[in-house]
Amino acid sequence: MKKNKKEYMKEYQAAHSEKINETSRRWRAANPEQVREYSKKYRAENPEKTRAASGKWRAANPERARAATRKWNAANPEKMRAATRRWEAANPGRVKEYRRKWRAANPEKGREWRAKNPEWQRNWKARNPKRVSEQNKKDLKTYREKNRNDPIYKMHQNMRSAMSAALAGRYKSTSTMKIIGCTVEELFEHLESCASWEPWMTREKYGAGGWDVDHIIAIAKWDEDCPLQFALCWEKSNLQPMDHIANIKKGAR
Repeated sequence: MKKNKKEYMKEYQAAHSEKINETSRRWRAANPEQVREYSKKYRAENPEKTRAASGKWRAANPERARAATRKWNAANPEKMRAATRRWEAANPGRVKEYRRKWRAANPEKGREWRAKNPEWQRNWKARNPKRVSEQNKKDLKTYREKNRNDPIYKMHQNMRSAMSAALAGRYKSTSTMKIIGCTVEELFEHLESCASWEPWMTREKYGAGGWDVDHIIAIAKWDEDCPLQFALCWEKSNLQPMDHIANIKKGAR
């Protein structure tokens, strides 16, 4: 039975694949402009096939794919930003979900970035007053509930607020608990082991009307402009529990 041209070419290519591949490589190396033009035309005419082939290759070569992406992004920053904006505009749901997961996984990085970019925050709030108002109400409700029922949360928030007040508008170089040198749980354990700790001083009675965290050497005694002194002032060894009324009477002494 006589073979048609298509069948003959298929058999020939299968029998001489190495030779054909080598010839193709040499031609592509010698004709880069024609290769680029042909590839561009093929991608424009076959977008679905191109996406499928690209996805298959990237799945089979993840490291090479990431390296190629990084190289292209570095060489084409404007195109990369434009492509990112187009993708975000076309996928608002996925963008929102990604950002929510990232914030949950990186709370400290998020706070540090916002602290370093106050202008961005102000602009965003100015553009979204309704969302800001709704979020503020939600945050206030959450804060009040946690502040009443969660001593760990209350301690963390109070230490952050006190440290921010001491900084008087300046930004911290790192998180509150890193400056103190322990976790909130470890801070509670330290306070419970202090000589000034009294039997009635339960975690539930921490705060106004109960007991406070007092600086053994008062904040006013330290040079707040010196990073080392600021760190020593807030290190846990300089903190002790004290009756709320007694702490008010002590003042800055």
